[in-house]
Amino acid sequence: MNKIAVFTDRDGKLCEFFDAERFMVFDRAKKGWEKIREASFEKVIPSVPAQTRQSTEALLPLIGGSCDILAGGTLVGIPFSVFDREGYHIFEISEINDGIFDGIMDDLRSADADAAAKEAIIRDAKPVETSTPGVYYLDLIALQKECREVSSKKAMMGFLKDTPFLELRLVCKHIPPWIENSGAYNVQTVSDDGGTVTAVITRKC
Repeated sequence: MNKIAVFTDRDGKLCEFFDAERFMVFDRAKKGWEKIREASFEKVIPSVPAQTRQSTEALLPLIGGSCDILAGGTLVGIPFSVFDREGYHIFEISEINDGIFDGIMDDLRSADADAAAKEAIIRDAKPVETSTPGVYYLDLIALQKECREVSSKKAMMGFLKDTPFLELRLVCKHIPPWIENSGAYNVQTVSDDGGTVTAVITRKC
């Protein structure tokens, strides 16, 4: 989506959310960003939490379903949680201009690319076969440094269950207990002075 909703005061100036009385929605056109509509509303008063949440939720239809980017001054607390829960990308900006809006879109494209790359890492996280048939290798330290979401089970459980292998050469900080205590594998290890463990894992006959 190329639409950005900006909350402002009644004069169209950037402000913190609790001072806001207007949404202005901008769309990317050939010649730059253009304001396509605006909607006024009563200030959200930071009173009791339930009332603040209700008042903020009542503003959602004013932004419209075709816009998922919200920008303005400071936005914190319950209003932030309401917009975040609805899936809005939230940005604090210092000005309303094409350069700022283009920067927001660049940030989102970069974030999407990073997310896609991380998804690919998680999807493909598993030992790879070496030049020797049946011998596989995994540097779990490097993998988890690149993507902390990948657990040892995610990277190896499916492989150990489904792949006929002669040995798995594993680089790690420690042998995962679910492997070491399973009773299904022989594990030979060598540790260096830096705490890195190099292991050779084979199936017990």
